[in-house]
Amino acid sequence: MKTLKATMIGLALVAVCGFANASTKTTTDVNATKQEVLDTYMNALVHGNLEGISNAIADNARFYVVQGVRVRTTDKKDVLDYLKSNAHIDQNCAFTGTVLSQDDNTLVEKVEMKFKEITRTDVVTAQRTDDGWKITKVETSFK
Repeated sequence: MKTLKATMIGLALVAVCGFANASTKTTTDVNATKQEVLDTYMNALVHGNLEGISNAIADNARFYVVQGVRVRTTDKKDVLDYLKSNAHIDQNCAFTGTVLSQDDNTLVEKVEMKFKEITRTDVVTAQRTDDGWKITKVETSFK
């Protein structure tokens, strides 16, 4: 029962992740820019458009979701499975993005997605890898 409850909470939190004003730009190019990779990831969350999402996320990427006092950790496979199960579902919320830091090899951006009664905050890290720019870490919290 605890596993089912935790899974349902996790899925519900991820479902709340989209935002209406996300760019529809996606990429399948391994030489994509850091912004193209971020746009591809956010477009998958917001609009369910999975084009290029597998290339935008590093194979060893980690995803962290704060659930009360617990932090749930997942990986690329779990996130892709979830996104595939929710393909073409458009979320309804507003968002803002703020670059926290960036240099030639790393981009860290804070994205707030505001729904009617909840705000999801993602801190997304993209890094230059041997295979081009990739999402390597996403930290998610809700308030």
